[in-house]
Amino acid sequence: MILALQIDREVDLALFSSFLYQQSIRHRINEAGDLQELWVADDVDAQRVRAYYAAFSQGELSLQAGPAARRRSSLLQNLLNAVWRVPVTFGLIVLTALLFPVTLGIDDGDVDGWFEALSLLQFSVVGNKVYFVDLPMTLASGEYWRLLTPMFLHFGILHLVFNMLWFWEIGRRIEQVNNGLLLLLLVLVSSLGSNLLQYAMTGPGFFGGMSGVVFGLLAYSLVWSRLLPSRDMGLANSIYIFMLGFLVFGFSGLFDLLGLGNLANWAHLGGLLAGGGFGLLVVAGVKLRDAGQSR
Repeated sequence: MILALQIDREVDLALFSSFLYQQSIRHRINEAGDLQELWVADDVDAQRVRAYYAAFSQGELSLQAGPAARRRSSLLQNLLNAVWRVPVTFGLIVLTALLFPVTLGIDDGDVDGWFEALSLLQFSVVGNKVYFVDLPMTLASGEYWRLLTPMFLHFGILHLVFNMLWFWEIGRRIEQVNNGLLLLLLVLVSSLGSNLLQYAMTGPGFFGGMSGVVFGLLAYSLVWSRLLPSRDMGLANSIYIFMLGFLVFGFSGLFDLLGLGNLANWAHLGGLLAGGGFGLLVVAGVKLRDAGQSR
């Protein structure tokens, strides 16, 4: 990818972005601190973009959101734009949604097949009882994917929607400011920390969901934004306060008293600690790199 433009964050590039798609110029716009960065595939497109933007900023290129432009900015177009700009975030949401039916039969006792394969532990059902294989024995059989896959198990549509909305809100920012590979590593680290702490503190049982990962993304974003304020993720302080309050509220036991169900609170904390620790390592690496470049 080639960096074609760096533009003030306050400039609305929606019409300009739509115009570039009309010219068959594939591009991605990231936020980096107080700037927006417009990336394209090659030098030829970069030169075209710079020429178009110069004409646009000088008033020589008039862009208007007429009926045709509005049609091009339809839901489908916005969806395609999102896929191009944050493919890892979007891909994980789609994969999680596709796996949602795996849990639909558990209320009727249907826990075989995919549900068993994606759970942290191997288990078997005899009559009305569930017998779990402990984690060391499960891993001894080579099924290491189980350390990560509980994040794809969601118990109800509200559980899924709540987690995916937060994952989209935070994940896309991390992918834009950093990159898709880092986001994927962060998801894996957060999922691992989430699942292991939940198991360590509560023992065998059914749990799952992306909420531990969401707390990992939240902690990473908080560490990054506080230690590298010039490259802030752009999340409002109220979001950090709300989510951390939600974590404390979960440990208070009030959810159970109100009949809102059991929360995997240790999974939330495990994801938070893993994501925050990963953030500290990444920020340390960035600062070392920046220090080396400034010499």
